[in-house]
Amino acid sequence: MVNAINHHVPVGPGNTESVMPPHYLHELPNEDELRLAKLFESLDMDKNGKIDIHDLSIALHDKEYAQKFLELSDATKSGSITLAEFIHYVKEHEKSLRLSFSNIDKNKDGKIDQYELIRAFQELGIEIDDAEAIKLLKRMDKDGSLEISFEEWRDFLLYCPFTDLHDLIKYWRHSTRRSVLDLCKELF
Repeated sequence: MVNAINHHVPVGPGNTESVMPPHYLHELPNEDELRLAKLFESLDMDKNGKIDIHDLSIALHDKEYAQKFLELSDATKSGSITLAEFIHYVKEHEKSLRLSFSNIDKNKDGKIDQYELIRAFQELGIEIDDAEAIKLLKRMDKDGSLEISFEEWRDFLLYCPFTDLHDLIKYWRHSTRRSVLDLCKELF
């Protein structure tokens, strides 16, 4: 079982109180808990149990993007992210990603195919052809099926914290042409 770290949050002049930010450790299936703990550990470059701007800059290869990620996930505004904050942020972000995925998965089979992808782009006023749709699918598709499962969608979009479907699709489309981090800088 993963242990979360308590935070000290100022509650008045000179006073602190031990506060645990909202988290999901008590609600998570063991598989999710282990997956998120591994993700956290992979970002905690100095292995001190917290993720700070230095860790994120190294792990994500971009200081501006690292700063944006820190701003969104550091619930206590301490300048670092604990495991509990990370889990809370990721679980909330995954909820948004699930909604976006569901909006694209029109036939509700749990996968996004070429035709659903083209339709999603068209609904946003963006024209793409079959060749570009396949290229996009291949970018995210890990099993070679030319369909994207939610897990593939989530894993690809997890560190780019967009919730708006238009921004997610723009990110996805442009990430096939340029560095993911360059695009994130452009969108922030």
